[in-house]
Amino acid sequence: MKLLYICSPYRATDAVTLQRNVEYAKALTRTILLRGDCPVTPHLYMTQCLDESIEEEWEIGLGAGMNILRRCDGIVVGMKYGISEGMAAEIQCAKDGGMMIEYRERTWR
Repeated sequence: MKLLYICSPYRATDAVTLQRNVEYAKALTRTILLRGDCPVTPHLYMTQCLDESIEEEWEIGLGAGMNILRRCDGIVVGMKYGISEGMAAEIQCAKDGGMMIEYRERTWR
């Protein structure tokens, strides 16, 4: 069982897009669970504690997420809605660490 970091967009300019992004992250997480790996999706829980609209708190969350990422076996990048600024930083972190990177558009196995 691999420990895999889930990377997908979170920030949004409206509630509909935010909900879409949350549902996409949850679907990616479910897909990885159902195939037998262990997903870590920090943007689903850190955003419950931090205010993403405050730049300093967004940076704290991104830093904590990257610390978690460095401990994972690889990263799963959900590309269905594009690559955000935070995602780009996470992908670069994974590349710098020589990690396995799995790019996905769809969420099923």
